[in-house]
Amino acid sequence: MKKTLAFGTVVLTTAMLFSGCVSTGGTAMQTHKKGMESVTDEEYVIPKKPIDRHSIGSAWSKQFGPVEDPGVADIRVKKEKSFSGIQQDFAYNRGIALGGTPSMAPVQGEVGLQGGSVEKSKLGGLEIISPINIGDVPFEPEIPYITEALRLANFKISAEKSNKASISAGVGSNVGNAVATAETGSQARRGTEGDGLVVAYKLHKIDMTTYKKQDSGSLKLDLNKTEEKSGLILKAKLQVIEPGASKSLPRNLIWACARADAMSRDMVAAWLVELKSIDPKRKSITIAFPAFPKVDDCSTYSSVIFSKVNPVTDKIERQKFNVTVVDAEVTDSFQSKIWDARVSLVDESFKIVPVNPAEVQ
Repeated sequence: MKKTLAFGTVVLTTAMLFSGCVSTGGTAMQTHKKGMESVTDEEYVIPKKPIDRHSIGSAWSKQFGPVEDPGVADIRVKKEKSFSGIQQDFAYNRGIALGGTPSMAPVQGEVGLQGGSVEKSKLGGLEIISPINIGDVPFEPEIPYITEALRLANFKISAEKSNKASISAGVGSNVGNAVATAETGSQARRGTEGDGLVVAYKLHKIDMTTYKKQDSGSLKLDLNKTEEKSGLILKAKLQVIEPGASKSLPRNLIWACARADAMSRDMVAAWLVELKSIDPKRKSITIAFPAFPKVDDCSTYSSVIFSKVNPVTDKIERQKFNVTVVDAEVTDSFQSKIWDARVSLVDESFKIVPVNPAEVQ
């Protein structure tokens, strides 16, 4: 019965919007807002405070909101324009509720909040931000992750709230462009990049009834020996830069820790673990561990090295790689003296399910 009433409210309100008869106050606006929220609150989580970061791929904490892991690889994201009137009105109302004000519009002068869906979308510039590959999100069992963000691109936080938005003359906003654009990744916005306000998140988590895992267990990784494990060809070796050669180690290496990466130009010797897949569609990668100079607490590396969505099963399929250098040492002449390393490969497949906002708020 409640959903039927909500739907009726949305239809009635939409008709009023197109006829230009919606007012700013009183019962009409309250009914309109309730109608919008009854539709969207079932799928979006509302942040407790204004924020301009989309945080795609971050875990969600009930107490702290988005929790970013600096050790997780960057996630490429895409931005698309929203043409849903209900979604636009919902985002606009949330932006105002969070203390935001529109900062640009395609018309001159002042635009009141009583405008319909079209005017609101021009003011808000609503973007839907999501990962290019949903398999890049580092899903772990029982943890919700942010998979979509609604962002009002033309909103800003004002020190004081007002009922109208002051618009600079001659400023335009191309809202009609439906072409998706890609950003460099989830860490691209390190602070405020112009005006913008994230008003809602969509969360997903692993459906544990579909979760399957195959673990190779801890395997010894010998030096200078090619081995094949779980569809991967592995090889570990010591690479040394000859004194006076005026060279450095290859630039395409993935260093096991950030400190070693920062010292890479001055690194004279490194232990390299090469991974090549028997599948030609997968890329080869090389992980580097500092041999000389040594770096404390830089002996482990763990990452998802491959992920995709299987369109037949609708499952995310991914492969994790973990390597630990138990003990390693070189001689004064940079020859291998001690090498003891362990490696494990984990294959996983699972479906994801949306998280009910009531469970995490």
